[in-house]
Amino acid sequence: MSGAQAWNEETLVENRMIDQLQQLGYTYVHGTVLEQERASQTEVVLKERLRAAVMHLNPWINENNLNKVIRTVTHMEATSVMEANQHFHEILIKYLSVQQDLGNGRKSQTVKLIDFDHTANNDFLITSQFSYTHASDTIRPDIMLYVNGLPLVVIECKSPALQPEEQIGEGVKQLRRYQQENEALFHYNQFLIATSNDRARVGTIGAKVQHYSSWKEPYPLTENDIGENPTPQDILTAGILEKERLFDIILNFIVYEPADGKVIKKMTRYQQYRAVNKAVERIRTGEHPQARGGVVWATQGSGKSLSMVFLSMKVRRLQELENPVIVVVTDRQDLDQQITNTFKRCGFPNPQQAESVEELKTLLQQGPGATVMTLVQKFQVDDGEDYPLLTDAENVIVLVDESHRSQYSSLAMNMRIGLPNATYIGFTGTPIDKEDKSTLRTFGTYIDKYPIEKAVEDGTTVPIFYEARLIDLHVQGETIDSLFDRFFRDYSDEDKERIKQKYVTEEAITASSKRLKTVVLDMIDHYEQYIKPNGFKGQIGSMSRK
Repeated sequence: MSGAQAWNEETLVENRMIDQLQQLGYTYVHGTVLEQERASQTEVVLKERLRAAVMHLNPWINENNLNKVIRTVTHMEATSVMEANQHFHEILIKYLSVQQDLGNGRKSQTVKLIDFDHTANNDFLITSQFSYTHASDTIRPDIMLYVNGLPLVVIECKSPALQPEEQIGEGVKQLRRYQQENEALFHYNQFLIATSNDRARVGTIGAKVQHYSSWKEPYPLTENDIGENPTPQDILTAGILEKERLFDIILNFIVYEPADGKVIKKMTRYQQYRAVNKAVERIRTGEHPQARGGVVWATQGSGKSLSMVFLSMKVRRLQELENPVIVVVTDRQDLDQQITNTFKRCGFPNPQQAESVEELKTLLQQGPGATVMTLVQKFQVDDGEDYPLLTDAENVIVLVDESHRSQYSSLAMNMRIGLPNATYIGFTGTPIDKEDKSTLRTFGTYIDKYPIEKAVEDGTTVPIFYEARLIDLHVQGETIDSLFDRFFRDYSDEDKERIKQKYVTEEAITASSKRLKTVVLDMIDHYEQYIKPNGFKGQIGSMSRK
């Protein structure tokens, strides 16, 4: 493929996205025209647009404070791109403050850079082939998305004529080079997109190609809402760049999580976004607590803990819930610690872990705004005691992890007695439906489903391959029935049947020492031949630990 042909293909991809963004209400200005709005190519923020937006959103602000705000935003002091990016995200969603007298003395006043509540109050701009120079390097991303003069999204377009594995790879490679050559541009970045129309993925700063993910569904839209035969690029664009969804993601679906001595910026995947927003919709519209709950079926490894963080962040912002109490319940110590750590690392304000039965009761009676992490086992009472009412408030949201295991016991009943008007949402990778235990009967109908087949298809979960290894079961000499009849010929038929049921079980036969030795030798042989040489691990399933 010639360079001219590749360029032409890329231009078609770029133009298709620009057209779609214009249909979504963005104003398009070509880079050569937009160049007239800045003093030099070293500027990454469109200062005059930012100044106009700050004045429009904060009409009370005086000239001195306006200049301070512009300087704070355009001169980010940080030791790394990630630190600057995290700091900017914080001032974007939590706002800046300045000291100013509005008639009641000099007080701290909040300054908005973006009006997240009213999208029409903001300036949405896209541009193409806009150059940025730093030192001796000049970069020219294919499409830049600005809101109020702030460069929030960088988009790189590649030719669909490239080899399939190269289309996203080349785009991400270029985006990573941009981050090295012009760090200042990425102080403001919320996420990055690599697209070839046939393939489209989104990632965050610092991410490698394997951490960029597809956006498979434009929730709450359907593919038919976008048009006839929409491409993956069309679906991603509608799914995350529609104005309200862009703001929703920035506000509620981005976290910064420390790991191994560095900070990783994480953004929601499409199934997390869908599940959280479906849960929020049910919480808002359910006529009574039972109708507000339900089950989120999220396959193991698909990010349940982060979904809980995103859901908690969003319900905290819902004014009608009046600063709800959030309770996260698990039934394993390691899970309790893991989820508590996730909430803390992601900067969720003040999650409190219940250390004892009595402390849990105290934490749950603090009132609005509390976030409590607990094991379900801490809802216990002494024999003969009834569990007390802790709060009858309706703005209590209980998120139960691995809801299939322990939610059918007296402990779970105590939880519902203590928090009778709470909304209960169960997260599980393995819902069950039996006569005595049913995830749906306990929590309500499904809110969202992300089963293992979908997770494997998306590459979220690795597929499982297995090989049945059968060891023959046989008794040397006579058959087991004839041996049994010989030993117990003097017993009545009823006694014989009782002895068979108690002692001649499948487990007793399969656990015979001779057979176990054969099984173990087969396992060792299989492990040494196939598992260890390929760097895999082994897992054994059996009918008993013994």
